[in-house]
Amino acid sequence: MPTLRIPHSDVGRLTFLRTAAQTATQDQANGLIYITPDTLRELNDFLKIFDLAFLHVSAAVGERSREVEEGEAAMAELKLVLDDLWEVLRRRVRRTDEPVGVLRFYGLDTEGQLPDLNTHEEWLELAEQVIEGDAQAVAAGYAAAVCPSAAELQAALDSARKELADVTPAERELDRAQKAVLSLRQQADDLIGDVIEELRFHSRKEDPVSQRHLLRTYGATYRYQPDEVRDLDDVEEE
Repeated sequence: MPTLRIPHSDVGRLTFLRTAAQTATQDQANGLIYITPDTLRELNDFLKIFDLAFLHVSAAVGERSREVEEGEAAMAELKLVLDDLWEVLRRRVRRTDEPVGVLRFYGLDTEGQLPDLNTHEEWLELAEQVIEGDAQAVAAGYAAAVCPSAAELQAALDSARKELADVTPAERELDRAQKAVLSLRQQADDLIGDVIEELRFHSRKEDPVSQRHLLRTYGATYRYQPDEVRDLDDVEEE
């Protein structure tokens, strides 16, 4: 016999409750009472809160994604500025026959190669070192970096730090929104249980196929064994 699936995801819970409220409203308007008016009122009142909580999560997810994208874009710009500065510096050192030790002021080894970097923080720290190294190189009598300059690198570094810092509050807001949905989960499960129990009671004299059809119109889904034949009105995929 097909087994009733109880929603275990928050999206599944919301989908079931929305469908149940819509179907119950239509049925009661037609004089068909499968769940009590009190349960329907409770369902509609809860959905206002549950829907709003989901909207907050959706908005928070979008805001976090935007902040992450902006942070990644700022980091990509910072790396581009650094790459350009290093490339121009390497060419200058070769062209003017400067000591290869000049490269160390800018975070490079004497071969012009970079250390292995993995995290955003490592890149930010290196950019800071390059800016300081440029000032040290000038103090040592060498030309300042140009095209881009240390000032341009500083602007890119400031932008990257700001955009990455904006991710943290966005993540915290998303966490708060998700916790708000979590706090409503038990109430949603209780309501789903009430709806299913009342539907089963009011359809207790009907055959199993008709009973499953009724529950399906209220948002229920069923799981079938491999050798079971689906009900004719069950078109949902496993």
